[in-house]
Amino acid sequence: MSTAMSNHNLPLVQPSPNLQGRGSDNHMVQLYTRDQFLVDVLSRLVGGALAVGDGAVVVATASHREALAQRLTAGGIETHKATSQGRYVLLDADEARQRFMVEGTVDEARFNEIFGSVLTKVRSTLDNEARVVVFGEMVALLWAEGKVEEALRVEQLWNDLSQTHSFSLLCAYPIAGFNGDRHLEPFLRMCEHHSGVISSEAYLALSNEDERLRNIARLEKKTHVLERELALRESEAKFRLLVEAVRDYAIFMLDPEGNVASWNLGAERIKGYKSSDIIGRHFSCFYCEEDLRNGKPQFELATAAKEGRFEDEGWRLRKDGSKFWANVIITPIRDDTGKLLGFGKVTRDFTDRMRAQRALQSEVEDRRRTERQLHDSQKSLRQLSLHLLRTQDEERRRIGRELHDSLGQYLAVLKMKLDTLARLVERKRDEAAQDLSSQCLVLTEDSIRELRTVSHLLYPPMLEEMGLKSAIPWYIDGFSGRSGIKTTLEIQGDVGRLPRDSELALFRVLQESLTNVHRHSGSKTAHIRLLTRDGMGILEIEDEGKGMPSQLLEQTDQDWTGALGVGLRGMNERMTQLGGMLEVVSKETGTIVRASVPAEDDSATEITR
Repeated sequence: MSTAMSNHNLPLVQPSPNLQGRGSDNHMVQLYTRDQFLVDVLSRLVGGALAVGDGAVVVATASHREALAQRLTAGGIETHKATSQGRYVLLDADEARQRFMVEGTVDEARFNEIFGSVLTKVRSTLDNEARVVVFGEMVALLWAEGKVEEALRVEQLWNDLSQTHSFSLLCAYPIAGFNGDRHLEPFLRMCEHHSGVISSEAYLALSNEDERLRNIARLEKKTHVLERELALRESEAKFRLLVEAVRDYAIFMLDPEGNVASWNLGAERIKGYKSSDIIGRHFSCFYCEEDLRNGKPQFELATAAKEGRFEDEGWRLRKDGSKFWANVIITPIRDDTGKLLGFGKVTRDFTDRMRAQRALQSEVEDRRRTERQLHDSQKSLRQLSLHLLRTQDEERRRIGRELHDSLGQYLAVLKMKLDTLARLVERKRDEAAQDLSSQCLVLTEDSIRELRTVSHLLYPPMLEEMGLKSAIPWYIDGFSGRSGIKTTLEIQGDVGRLPRDSELALFRVLQESLTNVHRHSGSKTAHIRLLTRDGMGILEIEDEGKGMPSQLLEQTDQDWTGALGVGLRGMNERMTQLGGMLEVVSKETGTIVRASVPAEDDSATEITR
């Protein structure tokens, strides 16, 4: 602002921080009611500048220029001299406006060319310390014609021009140009382009400085209120545009009775109604007949009003009568006093999701049913397997006893007869007969021994009578004798009798494992350990051979049978049925077979898993 302006103490209202961001620091705006007041302000502004040797550029209407010239002459200001010196330039506002307007739009290049050249010429006539003041009235003309955007564009171009030319600018607007709510937003935008707003002559009529300060405070407060109202209106307008543009959600308003008050594109797409078809109708038209009989629409509004929110999923109707699965949220809308103004309703079409969920649920149920059937089948198979294994053991026991009790007795009698025959032959001293008798006796004794071994292997009496601790040493002694494989046995001291089925299962694992060592591993030694730990009886058989083929460990259906034809699968099944476990660990230098079964005499034999 020029020195002249400062010396005359023109009333100045600084805009709020939100209005100061883009204006030049020396770009003021004068509001006025009467032309005479504006001429008084201009005479002080221009007269003060010319009196101290500053430059002045006045762009005004013809009437304002004439009144200003009269006022300056009356005040003793030699305008002709200042004009001849080139430091005082008068331009017609209407003619200047026509020069930089192209087809009703402000042309930036022409504006800068016109006023940039004028400012350059005026500056060239002044000392370095001198100032240039400018008064522009083109914006008021544009504003009066309703060309608000063009007026604001001119204000911005003045600010841009101040970046390359040093000058102080005063613009003027008649108060009559801001006489309605429609001017609220343009007024605030106009203020953004200025560093200060100078009050109208009504401010000068106030009697004292306190009243003037209160007037300024009221003006600033009103400006803040207007800003907030404008921001709220802009926010509401943007939100309304957003709601109207949303296509994936039906968003609409209901009045307190449930009649549709607004309608967006999403509602039109989902429900099939255009806004002209549905606004004013009751929202119950979206509900199925059964829901209408049950009073569901009224219930939803009552619940939302009482609890502050209602959410539901169910079938709803489109305009064409087709159904869709809807997710519905209803929210009551109240004023500051709590009065119910209506309801906001958001509806989403969840038909595809609902069908996908139901298909998934059906698939899950089918899978669960299949799993139950599989579990039942596995249970039946295990029960059958346990029955077969028990039947097999019982059959072996029966065969073993029959071999021992019947065929064994026959062989024993045969041996007795052969002994008698051998004594008779020996008396007759017939060498051929003696030799034949001797061979028959040897064969009979071998048959008896082999029969006893087979019957004991089928079901060792020692296992049933004395337990695993006695049956294992007996068996490995015979195994070492038959196979030539050196075996060692380590039995933990506290190992007692195990349940009958557990002892029999571990004994079968011992038989199968040692047979496999003999037939497949190539090991010359075998180490057996029997112990109890954590309520389980554990039997380990370890050899130092070539190890078990990896495919047998990966594919348990491969049959690697031992002497009894049971193999790996049979051993594993025995352990599983008893609630135990079979582990086979293959190393580079051998294999460890570890079998564990419950050591307590409980319901382990009934486990079907």
